[in-house]
Amino acid sequence: MIPDEVLLFGILVRLPVKSLVRFKSVCKAWCAIIATSHFARLHLELARASSSTAHLLVPLPWKKRAVPFVFLNIYSFQPSVESNVAKLTMANKDRPNGIPQFTIPLHCDGLILIPSITGHTFVCNPATKEFVELPLGTPNVVSNQRVAFGFDPSSGTYKVARHFLRSHGEGKKVTEFNVGHEVLTFGDGRETLEWKATIDPPHPIKGRTPICLPGFFYWSAVQSVADDDAYQAELTTDAILRFSMRDETFTVHPNPPCRSCLGFTDMMCELGGKLCYVHSPSLLQVSIWLAQDDGHNNVITWTLRRRVSLPIPRSDRVFACASADQDTVFLSLDARDLFKCNLNDGSLEKVVDTRHGLWYHHEEGVKFVHGSLPFSHYMVPYVEPLLRIGPC
Repeated sequence: MIPDEVLLFGILVRLPVKSLVRFKSVCKAWCAIIATSHFARLHLELARASSSTAHLLVPLPWKKRAVPFVFLNIYSFQPSVESNVAKLTMANKDRPNGIPQFTIPLHCDGLILIPSITGHTFVCNPATKEFVELPLGTPNVVSNQRVAFGFDPSSGTYKVARHFLRSHGEGKKVTEFNVGHEVLTFGDGRETLEWKATIDPPHPIKGRTPICLPGFFYWSAVQSVADDDAYQAELTTDAILRFSMRDETFTVHPNPPCRSCLGFTDMMCELGGKLCYVHSPSLLQVSIWLAQDDGHNNVITWTLRRRVSLPIPRSDRVFACASADQDTVFLSLDARDLFKCNLNDGSLEKVVDTRHGLWYHHEEGVKFVHGSLPFSHYMVPYVEPLLRIGPC
């Protein structure tokens, strides 16, 4: 007879989440062990080590008004030229008043965080179907919510951070801000979900997607604003704020030399466990910069990884999505045409047109494409976690 220790931590821990959820009903002992954070972390590490190129797709409707919608659907997708099928992983239609229009979702270890522009924040686990609304944080005087999400290895917990404005100066040109920052922690058996104030950031954080690497959040912030008398315009200088989850302090770091500010056509992302800056200086070109940062000093240096020529001009911006291969990045032109980029030589391979070439498999065998509907498609690398969000 196989000992329970071997059965649970040698065999069952390697099974898919769907099977483990079912096996929790075998007996109380199995249920208790499978529900522990230790078992969940071990399962995640094994799943990540054997992970394929699975990604999650979240279709986002493009709307100019902040109206709620009730069709937050999450799909699994294998981005390759041979695959053009996205399978429904999680559908959520049980919010009484719908889900407010949200900005780009964030992800960490298979968990998806959905920040809405109304201040409501949701975290879901598509593998277990758990969907949790976090408590509201400190009121923000602007509607553009700034939220970060990641894992803190020093405490073994997950943390959500919020930047908010208590007040700002009046007038046409606003240069005075009263800014705040707070953190919510969950995981490791925590029974309550609540926001805790941290030290205020040294500069106001921009409403752009932050990046999380283990133990650190990276925000883009406005460092200074000056008048350009020659062009009757404002010159903005940005900086990157690194927030340490361990000691809850900020350090200030420069943008890459290609850009003094994070423009609308630029974005930060993660690539091979490093901070990456994607700059699009023209409609047909993208430059990819990587930051060297060991997390222990206050110096970040930037290196140009690759310049990439686009086969078709972008009309809006180029989104970047990391892959399991540090020499590969997925580039999505205007969040629609998806390309696989080889960073060794800069070559591009068309994966799929998410508007007309990607088939969505919905419930009861229904298949459809979004076509010309106003949808963008947000894609993240994915591994199925057993992690629990809410209190046990």
